[in-house]
Amino acid sequence: METITAKVATRLKKRPIDSSKLQPHEYIEVPMGMAYAVDSIGATSDGHTKVVLAAGGGTFYAFTSHWNGLSQQLITKQQAEAVFGNPIYESELADLNDCLNRYQINTPARMRHFLSQIAHESGGLRWMKELADGSDYEGRADLGNTQPGDGPRYKGAGVIQLTGRANYLAFSNAIGDPRVMEGCDYVAQTYPFTSAGFWWHNNGMNSLCDQGATVEQITLRVNGGYNGLQDRRAYYKKACAVIQ
Repeated sequence: METITAKVATRLKKRPIDSSKLQPHEYIEVPMGMAYAVDSIGATSDGHTKVVLAAGGGTFYAFTSHWNGLSQQLITKQQAEAVFGNPIYESELADLNDCLNRYQINTPARMRHFLSQIAHESGGLRWMKELADGSDYEGRADLGNTQPGDGPRYKGAGVIQLTGRANYLAFSNAIGDPRVMEGCDYVAQTYPFTSAGFWWHNNGMNSLCDQGATVEQITLRVNGGYNGLQDRRAYYKKACAVIQ
């Protein structure tokens, strides 16, 4: 029998739709750390997974990225560490697989490009948040930073550095976790990869990969230029050896 555990405060829902559209009797509030035994886990739909609770507990839908134990393991710890060249914590590995499942980064081409790009951007997982203090973003209306302290609070987080109040809010709404708005530290710890997958999805990267894009073409879309191209190529070579 499998068990799922809530990574954040979340809900089990009777229907796979936004929580704001549900009536109170159509969901269960679940605190972080709560675990459930499940009889079966079904196919995902719009970020949700169908779960049948054990002992006749009922059928519900859950946000895949909110739970440990819901995602199909698309990459192992050994494979991830072979690409990144550094250790990956179990919580990070879980979020990486959540990300790959949620944003359908699930073919060899998609995974190779995604892993190699985030490996470069994060320095092989050494940097899960921006090193600068974020003060340069203070008052940046183009990033939605309209409140005092928004610059440091919403500085770059995750392996592709989600930046700015507006982008944090969009990500928060997309995954249904209001705690994202607590800022950089929460996102870097809880969604280091899912935040990057959000950018990847919004920028049509899977489609570009499916068209047979080169490392140069992917880098141009990610970076806006070719910064670190040789390093990205080296990571891509490792990803090709690992992801068959």
